[in-house]
Amino acid sequence: MSGMEEDNSKIVDRKLGDEWLDWDGKRETDSSEADYRVFLGLAVISTILLIIVAGLFLWLIYPRLTALGTFMPKFFSILFIAFGAILFLWLLLFVWSAITRSPLTRFLVIPKLVNRLLSIVMMVGKILGVSRDRLTNSFLKIHNMILGSRTLRADPEKLLLLLPRCLTKETNHRLRELRDKYQFLMATVGGGTEARLKIKESRPKVVIAIACERDLISGFKEINPYIPVIGFPNRRPEGPCKNTCVDLDTIEKAIQSHLTSFVKN
Repeated sequence: MSGMEEDNSKIVDRKLGDEWLDWDGKRETDSSEADYRVFLGLAVISTILLIIVAGLFLWLIYPRLTALGTFMPKFFSILFIAFGAILFLWLLLFVWSAITRSPLTRFLVIPKLVNRLLSIVMMVGKILGVSRDRLTNSFLKIHNMILGSRTLRADPEKLLLLLPRCLTKETNHRLRELRDKYQFLMATVGGGTEARLKIKESRPKVVIAIACERDLISGFKEINPYIPVIGFPNRRPEGPCKNTCVDLDTIEKAIQSHLTSFVKN
């Protein structure tokens, strides 16, 4: 009985966000850290599977196409080859440019196409038993690397730092010090709806967001096609939505690299 009360206390001593309503009360030792290669590996697997599925579909309809004459089978075969070649070439260049941080990245990162790839990878990851949080963590590392390879700078009043409500007092205090130092915009939001309203209100050119992987990915898919979003997952030593923290040095470096007014010594 006492064990049950202890488990319940872990849940009721905090206000859970919508993405954590299914949390079982178990504490995590840290955020769902994952190497960037986790996402890249699954992206390659997902692309190969997508090409195979397209090939199987062509194989199934091929007898019907031949009944229509010689043109249609040739046309769809060429279309399939072009689709597979372009998709796989785009992925290889995407992977190469992300890892090397090549300027070529800016021509390859099409937000809506990246979102589509992300959705497919999430689906394949779920089938293979890879945690959604780990995949998101890995993806954000890749995405932040990509944005770091681009000339993406904003004036302080056009750079917005979004914080979750669950950060520790010390972390909040340090982040306020950074805001006062660099004069950027900063807001604490309780979820995706509040974040979208704040973005609409402030109209930033760059958004740096701190949150759990679940909140970050839901906001990323909606905002990133229009405004660049750099996401940093928080650490959750006491479980979600309570006394979370983040690497402040990493956040400061991200702020510096995206401010027009900051010049390295």
